[in-house]
Parts: sequence; C-alpha cells; structure tokens
Amino acid sequence: MDAEQSAEFRRLYGHVVHNLDSIRLRQWEELRITLPQLRVLYAVRRAPGITTGEMARLLGISVSTTSGLVIKLVDRGLLQRTTLPEDRRQEPLYLSATGEALVGELLVEGRVFLDRVAERLGNELPAVVVALGRLATASSEVRAEDAETVPSPAPHPSRWGEDRAGSIPLPQGVGERTGRGTRGAE
Repeated sequence: MDAEQSAEFRRLYGHVVHNLDSIRLRQWEELRITLPQLRVLYAVRRAPGITTGEMARLLGISVSTTSGLVIKLVDRGLLQRTTLPEDRRQEPLYLSATGEALVGELLVEGRVFLDRVAERLGNELPAVVVALGRLATASSEVRAEDAETVPSPAPHPSRWGEDRAGSIPLPQGVGERTGRGTRGAE
C-alpha cells in the first residue's frame, strides 16, 4: 500500500466525516441530547417494544446506566414505557410522538445535506457510489475481524458460591460493572 495515498485517503475521509458530523453535533446541541441518549432512541426505533435489559445487552452497557438514560428520555417525553399484563416487571419501550418527530428531524437534515452533495457530484455519482460500497464492505470486514480477535471479558460471579470459568467467588456487588467503574473497587 502506498503510504502517501493512504495518508490522503485518511485526510479526505476525515474531511467528509467532519462535514457530516458538524451537522449532527449542532443538532444534538440544539436539542440538548447526548450520544448515549441518541443510541437509546435509535435502538427503540429499530426494535419497538425492547426492554431496558435487552437494550443494555444490545448497547453493551449496564442495566442501571440504561435505566438512567431511559428515565431521562421518559421524563423529556421522548420515550413511553408500558407494562405487559403477563409480566408487569417487563416494561417495553416505545418512541413517543415527540420522540419519533425528534429522530425524524435528525435524519432529515443529514439526508438533505447528502442529497445536495450527491447533486454536486453529477455524472461522477455512480462511480462514487461504487467506491462507497467498496469502502462500506471493506470497513465491515475489518470490523468483523477485529471483533473476532478481541477476547470477551471473563464474567464475574454475582453471588457467593458461584464459580464461572475458574473465577474466585465474590460477594454480591463486588467487581460488578456499574455506570461509573467497578463497584467495590473504591
């Protein structure tokens, strides 16, 4: 691989991402929404009826952190919690009308920007689409390879007397991940 061409690829890619991200970041600031909150909104949009526990696993964060994000979004009127008659402990989550409008607004401005860029490309657009398709495939392949080589952390037992994968049993709460680090390590 040519080092100079690789450096130019990184520079140009960064420039394109910066242009699109500046739109997104401005929107997030104006709407007073954080990236973690946005991840929750998009997860609910993709999977209406998802529970907090399912979302925590999907996003790779603790249930307590996810619950805190959900509470803030419910308080702002962006999410709705319901209960299942057969199991009142389960609370499926749905976007409220306000939440749907907010997510839709976030998507529209980015699409308008990209449509304007595509228009400027004119006759070069088909070649750019082919190149972007190849870029998407290559980046997905590298990401999948990286995911295969990164070992999962060994699970910590959550109660006395449990021994998973040769771990030393710990009292409940010790070594568990919280939203702020590891409980019991203070």
